[in-house]
Amino acid sequence: METFNPEETYNLKDLDDWSFDGVGLAVLGHPVRHSISPAMHNAAIKELAQSDSRFSNWRYFRFEVKPQDLIQALPLFHKKGFFGLNLTVPHKEIALDALKKVDPAALEIGAVNTLRRLDEGYEGFNTDGFGLSEGIRRDLQTNLENKDVVILGAGGAGRAAAVEVLHRKCGSLKIINRNPNRLENLLQTLEPIAGRFSIPLSGSSPSNSNLTLPRGAIIINATSLGLNSDDPLPLPKERVPQFSTLFDMIYNPPTTQLMEYIASQGGRATNGLSMLVHQGARSLEIWTGAGVNADTMSRAAEEALLSRS
Repeated sequence: METFNPEETYNLKDLDDWSFDGVGLAVLGHPVRHSISPAMHNAAIKELAQSDSRFSNWRYFRFEVKPQDLIQALPLFHKKGFFGLNLTVPHKEIALDALKKVDPAALEIGAVNTLRRLDEGYEGFNTDGFGLSEGIRRDLQTNLENKDVVILGAGGAGRAAAVEVLHRKCGSLKIINRNPNRLENLLQTLEPIAGRFSIPLSGSSPSNSNLTLPRGAIIINATSLGLNSDDPLPLPKERVPQFSTLFDMIYNPPTTQLMEYIASQGGRATNGLSMLVHQGARSLEIWTGAGVNADTMSRAAEEALLSRS
């Protein structure tokens, strides 16, 4: 293979013949074919190259990597010279044990979504929290300080969201998750942070008949429920308080059933496209050391989604 197309989806076998003459970046996921990250990153790189020729040979690609192959795959990407990697679900937690260095903030979260090349391996960062708070600020015209926050999901995205809202000094935090073991593990991780800021912290199953949520809470959907039209709601309708504000991390489809229901109850809701954009912009800044125009990435992301509709 002599040429590589950022619009293609590659796999680990393609690394055998990989000899890209430039600075390679990539997103790794399973599945990853739907990812619009290459479109928005390459648009930003093109803009950077117009003012700085160092970035003229930077390109961002997409690789399908199964979770069970990730630990063995990372040294292969390092050997092939990939300077930066983004990780999607379910790789964000798996990768921790394979890294040479982890940013303290990412270590606190227990998940990484951005890897930067070192001589001997990769260093891990997490930009999801930044993307979340920027998305809430821009799309919902509000912030997290002193707000009652409810997070649906205790996976990698939920962990990043929880640490972020605590550091933003929310008023209270409740985690809702179906798996009791995963919920308890996350609560134990969060207790020292919540205690540091004296923030009430609790957890519950969505099926708990005694579950009550604060009126006007900011609800963050960090689950995958809503990706498919026949998915159940991540939170039963009778548990959704009136006048809530929802940030749904799902961006495709652009409107989920939970978004529609909360809007019908007098609340406000937005999808997660801005989170994707701003976590991506922060990743690119970590790799390039340059300021990145998030608006350029946002336009490219919207165009990529339109082209697939």
